[in-house]
Amino acid sequence: MKNPRIGILGVPFDLGIKLNKGRPGARFAPKKIKEKFYKLISEKKRNRTKYKILEIVDYGNIVPAYGNVKATHEKVTKAVKKIIKDGCIPIVIGGGHDISFGSGKAASVLYRRIGQINIDAHYDVRPVINGKINSGTPFRRLLEGKYLIGNQFVELGLHSPKNLKEHYQYLLDQRATLIKMDSIHKTGIDKAMKKAFLVAGKNTNAIVFDIDIDGVQKRFAPGCSAPSVHGFTKSQILRSAYLAGKNIDVRLFNLMEVSPVYDVRNKTVKLAAELIVNFIDGVSERN
Repeated sequence: MKNPRIGILGVPFDLGIKLNKGRPGARFAPKKIKEKFYKLISEKKRNRTKYKILEIVDYGNIVPAYGNVKATHEKVTKAVKKIIKDGCIPIVIGGGHDISFGSGKAASVLYRRIGQINIDAHYDVRPVINGKINSGTPFRRLLEGKYLIGNQFVELGLHSPKNLKEHYQYLLDQRATLIKMDSIHKTGIDKAMKKAFLVAGKNTNAIVFDIDIDGVQKRFAPGCSAPSVHGFTKSQILRSAYLAGKNIDVRLFNLMEVSPVYDVRNKTVKLAAELIVNFIDGVSERN
């Protein structure tokens, strides 16, 4: 993709979090994150005369089908397809992590075969029981819908004690690659991301990159449904976004689960905006 543009889409929808027995509030994130992001971009342009900025197209926010998770995901799929067809790399701002099913499906349909890298405290492969979709189900749905193949799926930074053994076994059965947080602290983020790119990029036409903000230590990202003392440091997560942006195979960035209502001094919103800036900085350096 030569001279890519960036297409930003907000999805102010967190019913999936509530249905997963989490704390809703992520529906307020797209507006807050976009506001902070545009301020950061303006400051960079003003303070760095040689700062290279790509063309950014703001596609606004999805109007959710309130009370209907599946219908909202269908709207996301349609919108993300349009962004890709317009020649843009979509950055999708949630919202609950269930939204990544809709955007991932769009990428899979258009690129035919995708790899997936997910930075998260949790597996997010809960089964859909009695048709009840929630924020813990996106990757199970992608895998079972054949939009994603297990051996091209990488989970990075797993550390939550709430992760169930049966979900771990499910991922092993799918031949997914699991990289725990302890390993990343030991070997470094660059090595972990390099491995993730190799796995997700093998025999695929595009890589989808996800950050669930609860994968970051709560001292840096308190504003989410399930904050944790464990996880990525600020420098590690910012570096991951930059490396993802720089990788030519990454064609979609999902940034999920920021909840401004639980934020402290706007820390998490600012970090989310910085992640988008770092991702775009990486894209601007693609060969």
